[in-house]
Amino acid sequence: MFNYNNEDRMKKIFTLASSLMMASAMWAGIVTLDLSMPLNPATIDYNENGIWTGTYNDVDYTWLEFGDQNGEFMLSHLIDGEGASWGGAYWDGFTIAIGGDQTDYGMPGSSASWTTNFGGCMAGGGCVINADGSVSADPDEPYLVAYYSSWAMEGPSNQVMFMDKDGQMAFTPAGVYVCNHPWPYYGCMHGDGMARPFEEGDYFELVAVGVDALGNEKSTSIKLVEYVNGQLNALNDWTYFDLSSLGEVTSVYFTLNSTDSGAYGMNTASYFCMDKFQVKSNMTSVETVNADKQVAGVKYVNMAGMMSDKPFDGVNVVVTTYSDGTTSTAKVIK
Repeated sequence: MFNYNNEDRMKKIFTLASSLMMASAMWAGIVTLDLSMPLNPATIDYNENGIWTGTYNDVDYTWLEFGDQNGEFMLSHLIDGEGASWGGAYWDGFTIAIGGDQTDYGMPGSSASWTTNFGGCMAGGGCVINADGSVSADPDEPYLVAYYSSWAMEGPSNQVMFMDKDGQMAFTPAGVYVCNHPWPYYGCMHGDGMARPFEEGDYFELVAVGVDALGNEKSTSIKLVEYVNGQLNALNDWTYFDLSSLGEVTSVYFTLNSTDSGAYGMNTASYFCMDKFQVKSNMTSVETVNADKQVAGVKYVNMAGMMSDKPFDGVNVVVTTYSDGTTSTAKVIK
């Protein structure tokens, strides 16, 4: 879980000088996930395949954290917690990669080579937002590789949270840039030992689900690959996925769907790439807004999305409901 017990660490989170310079007025008021500002891990090193060396460390990095004085993004890395990597052989959620490897490591009847070469990105590198608002890919810029597990027990495996500079955990997602990961893309093209080649009407879909302070969910989706009119269409460049319809939330999680599925779930490899997650933080002071209201109830939500009348051990999102039906959220640690 997140480690906020060190007072010096909290000061570090909220006093780091910002490196975020938005080049266009269209991004005004938006806080953007910047992978060059890591908090946990404090530094990021890569192996010979361009994959973060701490990917299989399930003790220190069950959650990843990035931020500056505008706030902090938290991304799940092993949702079932410490010790759930099966001896350093498994991870889910998000990891960091660089290089933008577009190589097809698949072979007819086998996908074994992908297990050590999962750091690729069909866009060819991390997402760069240019001065005119267009985007490009840079192999020297990092990006997120996401692995979706439908078997995770403690909550959605691809979960994103945000805490603003005042410690509030309610935010409004604006959007995120996504593109295909090479494994599912080439699997949809010609199969990979588990996945079959796509046919007319097949699709591979990314779903974003927003969870509000009361646990209500709203979703939106985008097709990563689809076979239409005899042609395989794929999002192989960084593409903006609009999340504004999710409204105010305390977390967003991602799932994947494929028409190539069987009794044990998807046959299509459940990976995608992501960068530049953008939010509108709810900066209004809770104390000012609710000064004349009476508290009607308080609920506690843990990082797995479970709700209780009493706080859980670890990090809790405290949801306070007022007499007029409005709510506020805050973070506490037990």
